[in-house]
Amino acid sequence: MTGATVQALEATENRLAYFLERFPEYRKTLRLAVTHEESGREARSYQGWQWHDVETHPTKLIRLVTEGISRISLRTRQATSYLLRDKDAVKRVLARS
Repeated sequence: MTGATVQALEATENRLAYFLERFPEYRKTLRLAVTHEESGREARSYQGWQWHDVETHPTKLIRLVTEGISRISLRTRQATSYLLRDKDAVKRVLARS
């Protein structure tokens, strides 16, 4: 990895760690999101996780999107699916704390 790549990874992890310091209630949500993505990735048509998969109210998931931690992967009239932008960074930060 180049120096710039390492710096970008560190910046992502530092931003995520700071977010979890401010909003520790998201630890469980992110842990469940990682678990869901790891178990669902085998399926070819995996679209992501939804609010009930991570046991969080749907309105709280918007903060994860605006903070750049997750992204909307699919939006329909019935549901919205999300994916983590950097699952490995989330796993490392959760493991540290």
